[in-house]
Amino acid sequence: MFKSFNFWKQRSFKRILSHPGERVIIYTRNNPDSDSLASSLALKRIVEHYNMDATICYTGVIQNRTLINVLGDDAVNVPTIVQSQDNIAFVDLLPTELPGEKINPVIVIGHTLGNTGGIQCDYQDIRTTETTSGILIDYLKKLGVQIDKRLATLLIFAIRDKTKTLITNLTLADLESYWYIHKFADMELLNSLEHPAARLDTFEDLSRAIGNKIIKGASLFTSVGFVKDSGTIPKVCRYMLDIEGISTALVLAINSSKIYIYAESSNRELNMKNTLKKAFGEWGEVTGGPLNASTSIPLGVFGIVTNSEKSKQLLMKSISDSISSRYFYSIEAE
Repeated sequence: MFKSFNFWKQRSFKRILSHPGERVIIYTRNNPDSDSLASSLALKRIVEHYNMDATICYTGVIQNRTLINVLGDDAVNVPTIVQSQDNIAFVDLLPTELPGEKINPVIVIGHTLGNTGGIQCDYQDIRTTETTSGILIDYLKKLGVQIDKRLATLLIFAIRDKTKTLITNLTLADLESYWYIHKFADMELLNSLEHPAARLDTFEDLSRAIGNKIIKGASLFTSVGFVKDSGTIPKVCRYMLDIEGISTALVLAINSSKIYIYAESSNRELNMKNTLKKAFGEWGEVTGGPLNASTSIPLGVFGIVTNSEKSKQLLMKSISDSISSRYFYSIEAE
């Protein structure tokens, strides 16, 4: 495993991008966070630098709506990841994380502490840094790719977001990347990303979350019920962590087709991704990291029984009981 983007690595990477006019489809993880999207945009700019076309595709939902506005047409939401005749690149996503049909990417770039054995691709760079954005900044720097303010700001935001504003899990590689990229950033845009305006939906969901909370020790479970937009639950979860004595919180939401789960913790002894995998991994893909993680579970046949308020309440109680019991059991096991 290479620790840096050295001469041999650069030569191998450039060889793949030496086909002007061809297309690269960049897939990033399900329900992508700021790091997934910023690093994907960085790879898109690199591909375009070598006169190839590139499209960023993601599945699920982007929780931070400001990110959607900043990305604009650079990222496209797709129902699923599929094999294509075009070149496929995985950013912040490993082929081994995908259930079902096997996809063969040409490029795999990401960060992980897990097992990377068995990954087959023409080019891979998988490091044990905290962010994939830090890896791609190394590429931008050494390849001499022009960095615009929007890209720089997204990369800065991603590093700050993943490291709790440079406080936790910050590696030397991330710090060096941050120092290099910060001079290109738009501070006004960065402030809008870090402090998005709170919507009325957030406060309504917060009110329901407070009323539905269940606390066991330092762990909290709550539900915001049926929602039109699940994008509010990470912010609701962070409010729950402000409750005195709470170090871990899980928030549940449901819409007409899916169950959404988001969990976050300030307890360094817990790994939230592992916790959610133990509890819900058999039901759906878990994304995130040690500090926060999320998953979505298809509602399936139960989606058809939500046509009355009484049936909604019964369904909500049944799902809440099941999710909360699995959550608290996994926390205790950890």
